[in-house]
Amino acid sequence: MIAAIIITLICSVSIFAGFLAFRGGYTKSADSYFVAGSSLGHFVLIFSLLASFMSAFSVFGMASLGYRTGFGTIFVLTINLVPLGYLWYYVHKKTYVISKVRKWQSMGAPFGERYGKEMRVLIPVVTVLASIPYLVAQLQGIGLMLETMSDGLVPYKVGLFFIPMFIAMYLVMGGMKGAAWANTIQGVFFFFMISLLFFVVMAKNGGFIATMDLVSQEHPNLFQLGWAGGKVWNYPMVFGFAVAMCIGCVCFPQPYMHAFASNSVKGFKLMSISFGALATFLIMGTIMIGIAATVIVPGLKGLQVDKVYGMVATSLLPTWLASLAVAGGFTAAMSTVNGLVFGNAMNVSNDLYKLVKPSGSETEYIKVARVTVVLLLAVCVFIAWDPKTPVAELSVIAFGIMAVTFFALWGAYYWKRATRWGAIASILVGAGLNIYFFIIGGKKMVLFPSAELYNLNGFLVAFIATAIAFFVVSLLTKPGETEKRYLDYFMIKV
Repeated sequence: MIAAIIITLICSVSIFAGFLAFRGGYTKSADSYFVAGSSLGHFVLIFSLLASFMSAFSVFGMASLGYRTGFGTIFVLTINLVPLGYLWYYVHKKTYVISKVRKWQSMGAPFGERYGKEMRVLIPVVTVLASIPYLVAQLQGIGLMLETMSDGLVPYKVGLFFIPMFIAMYLVMGGMKGAAWANTIQGVFFFFMISLLFFVVMAKNGGFIATMDLVSQEHPNLFQLGWAGGKVWNYPMVFGFAVAMCIGCVCFPQPYMHAFASNSVKGFKLMSISFGALATFLIMGTIMIGIAATVIVPGLKGLQVDKVYGMVATSLLPTWLASLAVAGGFTAAMSTVNGLVFGNAMNVSNDLYKLVKPSGSETEYIKVARVTVVLLLAVCVFIAWDPKTPVAELSVIAFGIMAVTFFALWGAYYWKRATRWGAIASILVGAGLNIYFFIIGGKKMVLFPSAELYNLNGFLVAFIATAIAFFVVSLLTKPGETEKRYLDYFMIKV
């Protein structure tokens, strides 16, 4: 029960941050509620963004993936996160600059102004579709860890309600400012807790090299890479996972939200570049914890492996310190849930509801966003009620779906010849193929190389088809008045 008490205290601090934002007047207008009045400074930006992406996937899921699949996970991480900060800055520096002029408050705004209202509707729909498996993954991780750390006193299904209840409270109260403050507190906390557990795990068997030697002796398959022949990871699988995660990260709501909320170019650049380095360090640590756990808590199977992070902490640390270490994983999951839920609420209110009722008041738009927060969390709790897919795989599916918006985003900022029909075709083809592959082959066809797809996974095939659709259809159609209206804004050099 110590873990539940510690987590409750952290949740209470987060609610207090939301309350301070509410009392400070940061929810009185749409601008303050949705983008914090573009007032976030360097430190808050960096740790808020880090926290909004460091998740149950990054902590519990990557420890689980490391336990099950070994060093191939490190290659995925390297290909994904090393270039991510630079790609993020390259793409979203225009999101930052143009949003200050155009007063954007949602993801659909840049797409809508560049391509038309059809894209302004399509983007939030695809984003919700991609966000649901990712949010479900966070809630699964939370429920499983609460059950483990309380020795079954808090059952999985009770745990599912625990964190969403607190998140809904501080998002409804504090908006973007409250979420950013809560994320920063949570981000600093889990940074230290993950680092602590990593060093304790490696010290258990005499240090990092001694630990990896022991794992290699008992599980040599965890160190295998290749094209085929029984290897845990083959190269198309490494590349497929990495591309889905890297491109998907660029396209999720969090980069847009923090670009809108940043108070300076320097802060936005520092945030983008710092993210890759900090996330690489932290996620590398959780993967190595999972790999080392194969000789600390051996024999785990199925969804039980998603509990390995908590099991290692419990087996090596005093109860109170193990609870703090696992609470670090909870705060990572919490901060991602609140960032993603708030981003979708922002989109639904500003991109969908505002199109239906453009004459609505700011109070009305804020109310719609608050209702969306509660409904989206409720839907995800319902889906997570009966878990069937591990946290890591659920998250990669989400990244893969979100990545299909990348070419339309890049084209909006960097290609004058991009057209509305090219953007629409690319997203419909990419999202449609991801869904089709999942229906006919399940997660295996979406995530893992398939002979029917020339040894590529479904995501990569869908991503390649997205690119072809975008460029071919754009070249076959002419830019209309919508595409030309704000072209000078979008093609500005920054």
